[in-house]
Amino acid sequence: MNRLNHILPDGRNLEYLTNGIESNRAVFLHAGTTQDIAGWRTWHEEFARRGIQSISFGRSGYAASSPMPGRITIDVAHDLSDLATMLGVTEFVNIGLSGGGQHAIATGLDSRSLGVVTVGSLAPYAELGEDFYKGMQQVDIDEYADALRDMDDLVKRFQAWLDPAPSETPPKIVSERDQLAHSRESYKILQASCNFTMKAGWDWVADDYSSYLQPWGFDPRNVKVPVIVWQGGVDKNVPVVHGEWLSQNIAGARYELRPEESHIGLFVNYEDEIIESAMRLFNEQESEL
Repeated sequence: MNRLNHILPDGRNLEYLTNGIESNRAVFLHAGTTQDIAGWRTWHEEFARRGIQSISFGRSGYAASSPMPGRITIDVAHDLSDLATMLGVTEFVNIGLSGGGQHAIATGLDSRSLGVVTVGSLAPYAELGEDFYKGMQQVDIDEYADALRDMDDLVKRFQAWLDPAPSETPPKIVSERDQLAHSRESYKILQASCNFTMKAGWDWVADDYSSYLQPWGFDPRNVKVPVIVWQGGVDKNVPVVHGEWLSQNIAGARYELRPEESHIGLFVNYEDEIIESAMRLFNEQESEL
């Protein structure tokens, strides 16, 4: 798949990939933090097998997508709306992983949206307050503390991932479900895409964490399309409190809790089921016609 570029109305570049299917219907794929647009390869292949156009895109600051200092969540929905118009997409479903989830939710305000699927998505920091950190592992808490204090410190933290100290031990695999995830092709593709992002530059750090920690620019309670909220019960990156808040505060939400899954485990081990849930949003629209 070749990387493509779209110039937005303000002159910024938006980088994207498609799976080669041409249609006025599409699934837009919103990456998690550090994930490159190529990290969705198996998802693109599966949607192509089903005859559905899928499009992954880089939020501002990622790889060839121009930075947008001070970016908030709704800004990404506006960028995606312009891309959809350029591509002639008149109906779409959005899938968002982790930090991409809230951006996918924002697209639910678009009149062309048929629904949204989130996987381990953050809830609004401004709404949760201190509960934002409830059940979260310390390394993630430290990342947000860096972002609130000095983005340069957060960049240095991510840079250390590429050159870990010799004394550092590999992350502990905590369950059989994690072992299963680590053995799958999707996991290897995801990890390679994250490394690509971090070697391509660091503008995404300030842009993403600005959107995570500022008000979203819209009230998620105003999203009326179906929103399927996938949540791992042992997720320490985006704990259960986030999925619970989304499912309780978005009127059209359906909560898909998997008690045995971690953050990445949910995304990898339930890939087929998550894709199927997105397909059902298309089917529900057809059944109403």
